[in-house]
Amino acid sequence: MPRPGTGGGGHRSSGGHSSSRVGGGHHVGSSSRPTRSRSSGGGYHRQPPPPRGGYHGYHGYRRNVYTSSSSGLGTLIACLIVFAVVIFSFFMIASDDSDVASTINREKIENPVAYDNNCIRDELGYIENQGKLSKNLKNFYNKTGIQPYIYLKSYDETLTSDSQKDDYAQSWYEQNIDNEDTFLFVYYEDQDPNEIGYMAYVNGKQVTSVMDGEAVNIFWNYIDRYWTDDSLSTVEVFTKTFNSTADTIMEKSTTSNDIIKIICIVVGIIIVIGGIIYILRMKFKRDKEKAKETVEILKTPLDKSDELRDKYLNEEGKE
Repeated sequence: MPRPGTGGGGHRSSGGHSSSRVGGGHHVGSSSRPTRSRSSGGGYHRQPPPPRGGYHGYHGYRRNVYTSSSSGLGTLIACLIVFAVVIFSFFMIASDDSDVASTINREKIENPVAYDNNCIRDELGYIENQGKLSKNLKNFYNKTGIQPYIYLKSYDETLTSDSQKDDYAQSWYEQNIDNEDTFLFVYYEDQDPNEIGYMAYVNGKQVTSVMDGEAVNIFWNYIDRYWTDDSLSTVEVFTKTFNSTADTIMEKSTTSNDIIKIICIVVGIIIVIGGIIYILRMKFKRDKEKAKETVEILKTPLDKSDELRDKYLNEEGKE
């Protein structure tokens, strides 16, 4: 039996919490997928290169014009800034869905219970191959240390509200799962079998350090992404959802603020190095020009009206 809602979108609702275990709910509706929002991560503006210019001055007996190498340095800095902006833009495009970015470093929990292949209960006939899916779900267990469990529940007319369904999931965990290292996902069939039903989760007491609020939000986002993809089988939907969740939450993602900090540090280091090189080049150039002028002065014949000649003669006469 095909799952309902393929080709549709998603809508998230808040869920409840329990004093003993953490749980919550989720709706995937038939309306269009909501626009993703991005939290402000600060701005970065490209600065114009320094003005081109020169240094003018008189040295010795002739007027020399020195073209400052600051224009070249400015061009280099401008290119670096452009490069940084391009890298930043690429990162923002690559991480377009900020809801699936992990910002927390998590450690795999030490689960004392071995992986249980009997972790699927399908009352709806959505899952084409339970053996294959249970085998695939072990990857989630290996990466997080958490036992996954999927329960697809047939329509129950006594569960009329989301809160009742959340409470039912909590009770079902208590009665059917004998450890606190399991992440339980429950899907409730809607009264209309063609409509997407309500979804809930329950965290065992030992797994909240990994499946925290951010991790659960990431899980729901992957459910939204894959559930309504009619090119995927139900086995593929749950396989991709749990695998993607594990891959994302167990590796801290680089945020836009991290990228800005790295860019600022790199550009700052380059500017400092460029400034030192510029100062050394200018000093070398001045010393070279001064040595050249000294040679030219020594090669220039003395004239009677020349101040240096007069000074020389006056000093000679006094002796």
